[in-house]
Amino acid sequence: MEPVYAFRFFFDWGSPSECLWPDNQAARARFGFAPSIEIFPVSPALKAEVIRVGEWYQTALNWDYPPDPGPWRQAECDRFNRGVRQLFDALGKELGPNFKLVYAQDEPAEDPDLDEYLKDPAHFKRKRLD
Repeated sequence: MEPVYAFRFFFDWGSPSECLWPDNQAARARFGFAPSIEIFPVSPALKAEVIRVGEWYQTALNWDYPPDPGPWRQAECDRFNRGVRQLFDALGKELGPNFKLVYAQDEPAEDPDLDEYLKDPAHFKRKRLD
């Protein structure tokens, strides 16, 4: 009987080719801690799509100062959230029944302070939430 490989699915900052994070001993033993999509048994087209979506996710963060608002408007957030769910579904289908995937992607939403930030990024201060 083949083992079941359990993974949490999400992209992380700085890791555009890593979206499957081992969640059981069988997965860690076969794939390591933070495996690149390149080592998984999926099609080259799906590997390319993982990297494309992972690189897209990297553009949601304000890399100059991450606590400040990211650049995405809600329409971009919605496009990404739809695309990442489609990617999750495609990975599940191609990997097959020996892989258990759990959707754990943090889905971006437009920062409510984005307009204020864009007026003067150098002097932006978040409003206190008292």
